[in-house]
Amino acid sequence: MGKTDDHTTKQEIGKTTTGPLSIQLARRTNLKKETKRLGEMAEAAFLSKATTLGFGVSKPWRDSERYDFIVDVKSRIFRVQVKSAHSVSKCSGGGYHIDGGRTRYRDSYTPDEIDMLVAYIVPEDTWYIFPPAAFGTMGGINIFTHGKRTTKYEPYREAWHIFRETVSV
Repeated sequence: MGKTDDHTTKQEIGKTTTGPLSIQLARRTNLKKETKRLGEMAEAAFLSKATTLGFGVSKPWRDSERYDFIVDVKSRIFRVQVKSAHSVSKCSGGGYHIDGGRTRYRDSYTPDEIDMLVAYIVPEDTWYIFPPAAFGTMGGINIFTHGKRTTKYEPYREAWHIFRETVSV
């Protein structure tokens, strides 16, 4: 039995549905589901933290916007994108990797799309609040919470005041 352009033999179908390609696809699917689940957990943590701080928080109906939440602080509305890191990065020097939006499939977040980028470092229970001036060209970043390399993003650590200061400007 040979293969033609219009149909495939049962033997060939078996090879593609149980072989290495199908295992790769299954792993990718599971990884995507796990990544989505971890992101949802971070969003739940953000909802809890922001409401504890007295912010009004709403979630868009669909998942197709570039932002995850609408946050109301003293009648000022912010579009907020939440990112999270759940383990130490495999990159040199460790730290926690946050995807700032730019990948080979999409561009970085812009101030036209979101007003704040919030990064949650889950193992440290630490938040970083990035205003537009900080995330404008941000791709992936590594946040170092301890040691000599902490200074670059330190001004944004637990900087919830940025929401309130932006309101008074």
